[in-house]
Amino acid sequence: MNTRLRHTLAACAFALAAVPLAQASADEIRSQDLVFAKGAQGAKLSGEIKGYQIVDYKLRAKAGQTLTVDFKSGNRSAYFNLLPPGSNDVAIFVGSSSGDRFQGVLPTDGVYTIRVYQMRNSARRGELARYTLAIALPPAAAHTQGFRQSLDLQGTRFEVTATDHGSLNQLSVHAQAAKGKPVAFNQEIDGKVTGAEVADLNVDGQPELYVYTQSAGSGSYANLVALTAQKDGRLVPIRLPDLAKDAKASRGYMGHDAFAVIENRLVRRFPVYRDGDSNAKPTGGTRQVQYRLTQGGQGWALVSDRVVEY
Repeated sequence: MNTRLRHTLAACAFALAAVPLAQASADEIRSQDLVFAKGAQGAKLSGEIKGYQIVDYKLRAKAGQTLTVDFKSGNRSAYFNLLPPGSNDVAIFVGSSSGDRFQGVLPTDGVYTIRVYQMRNSARRGELARYTLAIALPPAAAHTQGFRQSLDLQGTRFEVTATDHGSLNQLSVHAQAAKGKPVAFNQEIDGKVTGAEVADLNVDGQPELYVYTQSAGSGSYANLVALTAQKDGRLVPIRLPDLAKDAKASRGYMGHDAFAVIENRLVRRFPVYRDGDSNAKPTGGTRQVQYRLTQGGQGWALVSDRVVEY
């Protein structure tokens, strides 16, 4: 597994998927409660599975806690999934498509399942997979200053949470359409979340979520995490162009910007600095960059179509 793509769920949506339980008999599914040692905030364990055997590690956690799971195995067809409380066949993280590491803010209280299994190609051959798991779950109290907001639009509900305990934090989005399955998105962010809005900028009946972040430091640079909820249930990232690549729009830009949805556009406003201006006293007025939502060969993107100064 050393050659697999390892990441912390950056800019990627996770549709729910089923573990191939149909091939496993009752005695091939083993459940084990995970209880950390007194005073510990995590645990390391090892095990092995053969063929269609599945191990479910049960871990009780609270909403707002950040769970980290690192998985290693010498068998390239062995993976783990993370199932939310109350689920026995769908996952909020799917190792076969998302890698060997999960890190994210948990959305609800309850018992989560870390499910270890093999893909059918090796399970049907009766292969043996030895593995190790490293699990960390700090107390929720460490994240009480984080961000939490619920938003609804066109029958889709978004639950947005983020930690706020340093320069780098974890953003988690859980979306649930009226007739669809829940989906999750997690990403590490620079700074903290300052707000979130829902909109349908291109009026296609597929709501978008816009999460605004701000970096630490005197520049207070704003950034954006944007997602569109597709009809097939996926959360798809929306690209924002790099402001620095637009010479006209970025002239005199030194941060202190903010995003907002206005009618059917996303706008970005910031003070303009002239040569010699101090960070605290810009004298060049205010600039507003306006973006429309488009879909092309490279996916969904925000495209600048107007720059206004006042």
